[in-house]
Amino acid sequence: MNKVNTTTAITQMQAISIGQIIMDDSNYLTLWGQVLQDNVWYSCDFVTTYEVMNTMLRFGHDKHDAVQMTIVKKLEDMRRVPDIIDLETELGAAVIFDNLTFYMRRPCLQQDDNWEAYADEECYYIERVVQMPVIPPLPPAARRDSNDINEKMEYCIQLLHDAYNLYLGFIEIEVGDEVARMKAGLEDDNKFSMAYYAWQLHTLND
Repeated sequence: MNKVNTTTAITQMQAISIGQIIMDDSNYLTLWGQVLQDNVWYSCDFVTTYEVMNTMLRFGHDKHDAVQMTIVKKLEDMRRVPDIIDLETELGAAVIFDNLTFYMRRPCLQQDDNWEAYADEECYYIERVVQMPVIPPLPPAARRDSNDINEKMEYCIQLLHDAYNLYLGFIEIEVGDEVARMKAGLEDDNKFSMAYYAWQLHTLND
């Protein structure tokens, strides 16, 4: 196989499984497996190059060594062309490649002067693969649910209310406004205003 003729339309998939690999004396591999579409696995064959296969293996960290060594061993011992690697037999199960975006085209055959796609959606040429971005975990503060946020807000309001109550206590013993605010930790005008509104909120609710 020297060249794969494909359609111009690109199809994107995010997971495939490979059960068998067919090898010949070209730079292409035929893969027998399945493709995941709408959370359902469908039987599908793929054609790709060694370069793309190496990229898939590099991104599929836990699958890399076992599959690559199986391919290398087959290349060293291959006595017939084409030959097959049965991953399901060698590794105990088909190999799933996910968390990747597969850019695929449908192979086509020449009919008269036109190239026409064949095999419907049961065969694709994998042109390239791209690793999907890893979404970092949210920091603890961002993972708090609404109930937790409401509890934190209530706690802050209670602290401000208590500070204003303390301020009023110092005012009652006539220590002066400036000293009372300092002792209550309300020197900042914005904080003092918030404390007043928190105290007023609690007063109205009592």
